[in-house]
Amino acid sequence: MIFLVIFGGLMLILGGFYLANSWMHYREWKTGTIIVVLSLAAVIYGGINLPYFHHNQQTRTEQSSSSSQTTQAQSSSAFSNKMGSVDGSANNQATQENKEMAVLRQLQKGYSKLGTVSFDEDSKTFTIKPTDDNTVKAMEALVQDPSQAEQIGWPNLTKSIKANSKQISKILGSDYSLSIVNPDNTKQSLYTAKGGQTTHDIADQSSSSSN
Repeated sequence: MIFLVIFGGLMLILGGFYLANSWMHYREWKTGTIIVVLSLAAVIYGGINLPYFHHNQQTRTEQSSSSSQTTQAQSSSAFSNKMGSVDGSANNQATQENKEMAVLRQLQKGYSKLGTVSFDEDSKTFTIKPTDDNTVKAMEALVQDPSQAEQIGWPNLTKSIKANSKQISKILGSDYSLSIVNPDNTKQSLYTAKGGQTTHDIADQSSSSSN
């Protein structure tokens, strides 16, 4: 491709002179213009297909992908670390209620882009209610047809909930659950985990425990 670029560049220069000369002496521009256009096209095509250009494109793509994955990993790790530090940073004399509120605040921060998080003392359940438009639509589709779980990324979301339920059990005890509910009917749980184990999954009605 480097030869095509060089050849095209030479033709572009010569074509430019030819066009200028033809116009000045004969008022003819068509042939010269065609030569210039074709030469310019050859230079552009050859330049785009140079190995160096493709290498830079691939490098930028890989760097972008790596940066995105690193950011996601750091975000997830930071949230997990905050959850894990609740118990350690609390005063030894802290009441269970104080710990519950500390965990609730961390969950609210961690799932802020997804929706709201509340806590029910009676059932000892932290409940995620989706409010993000895209998530709400995805949950509605899931309720209508649980078989769409894979398509809407349900496994990734439930994996996060299950992991955080394990962190909650380490801080508060094994009686606490983390659940995500139907945004249109908050009494309907779509997924619930306790102590790092799935206790309910709308996408897997045949199983009441995690695999």
